[in-house]
Amino acid sequence: MATYEEILEKVPQSVKDKFLIKKRERAIEIVKDKISKSAKNLTDFDDDEMEGMIADEERKLSGDQLKTILVTLLTMEGLTYLAEL
Repeated sequence: MATYEEILEKVPQSVKDKFLIKKRERAIEIVKDKISKSAKNLTDFDDDEMEGMIADEERKLSGDQLKTILVTLLTMEGLTYLAEL
């Protein structure tokens, strides 16, 4: 089974853009969840701190999570043949 990077090389730019948006949305969800579990509010962090936390979470997303996001997008676009499942 191909890695998400190999699959991403084959897909149209529009799907790549959607993938990056979904990846960022997932990282934002994780950050919001972590903040809600702590004793802090979103307003306790400035834009730079939030951006840093989101970037960290984007890097931490595992290959399996990213591949799931990508395969879901490919399925929605009707491009499952690219996923080599």
